Amino acid sequence: MSFGSEAIRLLAQYDVDTIFGIPGVHTIEYYRGITETGMKTVVPRHEQGAGFMADGYTRISGKPGVCVLVSGPGVLNAATPIAQAWHDSIPMLIIAASTDSELRGRNRGPLHDVPDQAGFFEQLTYTSKTVTSPTEFAEVIAQTFHSWATSRPRPVHISIPTDILEMQCDPIKKVEIPVTIPSASAEQISQVIEALQEAKRPIIIVGGGALRASSEILAIAEATSAPVLTTGNARGIIPHDHRLNVGTLLPFGATRDLIESSDLVIAIGTEFSDVDIIYTGKRLPQPKKLVRVDIDLTQLNAGFNAWLGIMSDAKSFAVALAYAIQRASLVSHFASASEEVSRVKEQVTWTDQSRSHFPWVDAINSAIPEDAIVSIDSTQLAYTAHHYMPWSNPGSWLAPYGLGTLGPALPMALGAKIAAPHRPVLVIAGDGGFLFTVQELATARDIGGNIVIIIWDNAGYGEIRDSFDRAKALREGVDVQTFDLVTIARGFGLTAERITTPDQLASELKKGFTSLTPTFLVVTEPGSPADK
Repeated sequence: MSFGSEAIRLLAQYDVDTIFGIPGVHTIEYYRGITETGMKTVVPRHEQGAGFMADGYTRISGKPGVCVLVSGPGVLNAATPIAQAWHDSIPMLIIAASTDSELRGRNRGPLHDVPDQAGFFEQLTYTSKTVTSPTEFAEVIAQTFHSWATSRPRPVHISIPTDILEMQCDPIKKVEIPVTIPSASAEQISQVIEALQEAKRPIIIVGGGALRASSEILAIAEATSAPVLTTGNARGIIPHDHRLNVGTLLPFGATRDLIESSDLVIAIGTEFSDVDIIYTGKRLPQPKKLVRVDIDLTQLNAGFNAWLGIMSDAKSFAVALAYAIQRASLVSHFASASEEVSRVKEQVTWTDQSRSHFPWVDAINSAIPEDAIVSIDSTQLAYTAHHYMPWSNPGSWLAPYGLGTLGPALPMALGAKIAAPHRPVLVIAGDGGFLFTVQELATARDIGGNIVIIIWDNAGYGEIRDSFDRAKALREGVDVQTFDLVTIARGFGLTAERITTPDQLASELKKGFTSLTPTFLVVTEPGSPADK
């Protein structure tokens, strides 16, 4: 068998069963293995789509998303989603072809050649290597999966020269590396228990790194009466209507007051990214006493000084702390916690623009099924929904605002749909950003099912337009037309409608969530240049 084929067979031993990518002449040997192992292939219409789909697939399935891409332009097209995966700690594996061994680095212009493909991706990945032997491939794959299990997950790029892909080889043996999950020591757990026993106003801040620990974090919160604040990537980690759920309200003044008045903050799996406060841009105060829990050692004192830094997997820590709290018969002193949570929510200072979005977000909330997955792009309606819309499904709100690129929402939603084919999926994107990945409407039609796409149409790059106005700069390049998106979507085989009222939106959403054909709804933003 060829090396390329055996490489795929090795991935199957790691429970890889889905591949995202566009086949090419340089990746035929990979695809030979894909066919032989019976793996599912998802074909986007651009390699950028492959990367975003792998990202969305990972967030929902919990399994690493795997892309198989051609050398040169194919893998370079995926650079943006690879950078996004780096930013959001997503375990993504990029398997690519690269230039023939005899021609690599000689500047003789072979097909798809780049000077140093592996070197290009070094700054965007945990590992980026050109592999030239089956033994080396087995070792790199083993190290990759080990790193994902024991440290902050990052994307990995592996390329194999085309001539070596075609080389005949024996079956590649899986390399076993013992896995030890970083965990808090007994002494550290005891320190946290002592701090909780003394605390009168404890609170918990959770990030995307804590998503797998939702039930344990809820138990800790209830035992200590600690209000829970979530970053965007942790939305839904406890039910939205729970008495201790503050929600995704970190940017607002009342939340900052809550943190400032707390005598103990336990932060789990969050890097305290500026992205989570971008709505107001006002930084969080230094907590009086901060327990920082993160699997990434470099994060323990990043941005804030920790009273106690614990390098640990979030779930491992939460399990240990919940058990210790139970054994200690800890008594909560924060009797007014529920009232404090209510006060924070009541005092949120929404912008007038966000308030104008409320009827539309309420319409979405009234129609969306409980088990839905939401994938949002960089558009103003989504910015409001990100903080305002109730949410109770941990890990099902996909908001890649760290890197902040335009266009990921649709392909990420498609990857999510592949991971959970029976769950409804909603996309919220803007008319400008959507065009970055418009071609993936074809992939949406291929996949089918109850996928609903909302386009917030303000005839241009609305947020940038407003930024020009706030800066008192003359508008330039922000008023652009998408013309007839409804006709475009219908041309791809989707059911498509123009929406002008919240009631109409709710009605069409309900239809879309029961349809076997993807639905495309273009919402005219009232008062915008599109509303003419």
